[in-house]
Amino acid sequence: MKLRNLIFIYCFIFTTLMVSAEKPAKAARADELADGAVKTAVLELGNSFGSAVNSFSFKVPKNAYAVRITVAGAAADLDLFVNPGTKINDLSEAVYSSERNRYNETLFISRQSETPLESGLYFVDVAYQYDFFPESDGEKIESIEYEIKLDIIGSEPKKIVRPGEKLDLTLEPESGMFATFAVDIPRGTDDFRVDVFGTDADIDMYASVKAPAKSRDEALYVAESMLGNESLLISGYSGEKPLSGRYYISLMDQLSKDIPQKLSVVVTAGRTAPDFLSELPQLPSPSDGFESAILSTVQVVSENAKGSGCLVSRDGLLLTNWHVIEGDDGNPADGISIAMSLSDYHPPRELFTAEAVYWDEKLDLALLKITGGRYGSPIPYGYSFPYFRLGKSARLRIGQPIGIIGYPEVGGTGSRTSVTFTSGNVSGFEKAGDYSLIKTDAMIGSGNSGGAAINAYHELIGIPGYVMDIDNDKMGYIYPLTGLPYSWERMINEANR
Repeated sequence: MKLRNLIFIYCFIFTTLMVSAEKPAKAARADELADGAVKTAVLELGNSFGSAVNSFSFKVPKNAYAVRITVAGAAADLDLFVNPGTKINDLSEAVYSSERNRYNETLFISRQSETPLESGLYFVDVAYQYDFFPESDGEKIESIEYEIKLDIIGSEPKKIVRPGEKLDLTLEPESGMFATFAVDIPRGTDDFRVDVFGTDADIDMYASVKAPAKSRDEALYVAESMLGNESLLISGYSGEKPLSGRYYISLMDQLSKDIPQKLSVVVTAGRTAPDFLSELPQLPSPSDGFESAILSTVQVVSENAKGSGCLVSRDGLLLTNWHVIEGDDGNPADGISIAMSLSDYHPPRELFTAEAVYWDEKLDLALLKITGGRYGSPIPYGYSFPYFRLGKSARLRIGQPIGIIGYPEVGGTGSRTSVTFTSGNVSGFEKAGDYSLIKTDAMIGSGNSGGAAINAYHELIGIPGYVMDIDNDKMGYIYPLTGLPYSWERMINEANR
């Protein structure tokens, strides 16, 4: 009996051990990263070339706008990989990654990323992907010590303001170029507006009522245009009058990530912008022909495009390309904004609105007229704009100098650009119907459309149109003034008598 029991116990233990041996070992638990804490880790290379990995995890709270994961202090090139929800089985399939050829990596993920950050659990892998041992001071390294840090960027308001109170803020790269503030709207308010001003950046704005909006989907009201100084009019909540109480305003620069940007913002009861925003500045008086050409070149912003334009009369007529102002319905866009350069060192100020007078889709040209100030104020009597003298483009010859003025996207390191001048030569001509396009080697970039092509006397001789790029060989094409319809030319001449 005892022998039988011993045999039974032996068989049970043996079977249990065999079953346990067949079960796969549980994966090592990923170390959890805490907000703001630095964790020291060691990546053991062994013989796992190309697959040496340390795994971590972190949780994104609901109020987070962005996260930043930083690897520092490594003596070899480490890469970062992040996945939402599930561990990373294949580095090539990670949703987010940073694989630059530098020892230390930083990965920034926000609610505005191509794959937006969401609340919940995330997994991080730190990997060494080379098939050889790294070296330090001539010796091979078989383990890499480093530090990893998680920073969670919240969406808490910087300040609570009252209507009429000016607030100055700086959007910092460390905060993802994002900031929020709150405003308490008193009972009985039918309408109120939020205006951003005094910034060189392209600022977008979200408004919400329960918590700061971290993305477009969370906002009740949105101002996302190509303008730098955004305005947001709130005239109803869910079809009714605005609720009294606290509103949250989120401000962000979605284009520039590396340059701090200052801005000012004011909340005003009613629909009308405050007087200090509506006042039109005295425009500078040019000291010579070239300065006049710079001042006469404006930026044109419509609902679908941002380009350049050329003032051609003292009362505010200006030329631009048709594609800059074309609306979704094939007609000229509403609410065309005109920005003027008051400083060579800063982007132009959005000061005026304009309407289309004439346009020609085939010529890709449009003639606009400035009709008022940006915030609805009328143009004062006797207000005079700088403007171009019109040159004779038919007199141009190959080899003569030519200059291009405008606001190309490559002309700025931030989210907006200052006025830019490039020069070159008349490279040739190409027949196009009743006129000839002017070819040039002067740089024409996206944003130059509608700007100025000038001769050596600073006269306007054409409008930059487009660039042909074949195997990195580039040629710019300019629409000559000889292509202007007679009615347009007559209107310009009559305005300058």
